[in-house]
Amino acid sequence: MAKSKQPASAAQRREQMRQERQQRIDTGKNKKRSRKRASRNNPWPLLITILVLVAVIIGVFFIIDRQQHSGSAQTDTGAANALKTITSLDPTLLANVGTGNASNLLHALPANATVPNGPNGKPMVLYEGADYCPYCAAQRWPLITALGRFGTFSQLEPLTSSEGNYITYTFHQSTYTSQYVDFVALETTDNQGNKLDTPTAEQAQLITTYNAPPYTSSAGSIPFLLFGNKQTSTGAFYSPQVLTGLSYTDVVNQLKDPNSDVAKGMLGAANDMTAAICQLTNNQPANVCTSGAIPTIQQSLPKASSGSSGDTLAALDMPYAVVGTRKYIA
Repeated sequence: MAKSKQPASAAQRREQMRQERQQRIDTGKNKKRSRKRASRNNPWPLLITILVLVAVIIGVFFIIDRQQHSGSAQTDTGAANALKTITSLDPTLLANVGTGNASNLLHALPANATVPNGPNGKPMVLYEGADYCPYCAAQRWPLITALGRFGTFSQLEPLTSSEGNYITYTFHQSTYTSQYVDFVALETTDNQGNKLDTPTAEQAQLITTYNAPPYTSSAGSIPFLLFGNKQTSTGAFYSPQVLTGLSYTDVVNQLKDPNSDVAKGMLGAANDMTAAICQLTNNQPANVCTSGAIPTIQQSLPKASSGSSGDTLAALDMPYAVVGTRKYIA
């Protein structure tokens, strides 16, 4: 008769369960090691992952670059259209605005003032400013408009002033052609304070003489303008704050409305400057200097005195100017 099988003791059962658990653990470790070995032996998943990441990064940079170029292209197009507009404005619009709400900061030089002609032998309009200067940003708009009635600009690049973030154009490396006047522009520093244009000894002497009391309230302030031997001014003729948040297209649209602050400031100042230039050109061309509001504005310009110091200046003649600054990074 066969012996009956003895039931396993508790200790044996525990040992058997331990061995089974250990076997499962060892089996799992073996599978992991096998997968690792397989992964090491098969580089394709890693390469595919790297390629996907590289493609994603390139795609992101491509999108950013397109957005930047798109914004730059829009700015360039808007600036080009605005420049074309302000240098070919309807004379009727300019006449309707008159002096607008611009502050006429022109001051007559004494009758015996000696100012040489420009590099081409014509009466000189001398400008000094800086790219960073918010008041220069405002002043360039009407100055371009006024000079555009006597000649042609080229290579005027759009610019946003680092102080105030006002859109404008820089005169640095620009050119101007006219049969009536020579325009000499000096942008002393860029937006970072780096040195740009350096005046000649003759230009520096004119600036030292006429961008100082008694012709202005504070020496060396910008923007500075010298209209031959007739008029000088320091400061913007209107507040640059009218440009706050505007694009070049916005400026053009607002110029179409003679009652807008942009039109009354910019075009009013442009008419004042036009009248000052007409004093230098013996009222040529006639279609500019003897029509619209210009003859009336000319009559209101400060008159030269027989003394040596021009007309008397008030202490607050230049509310929109960078006062007494010639700082730049050498």
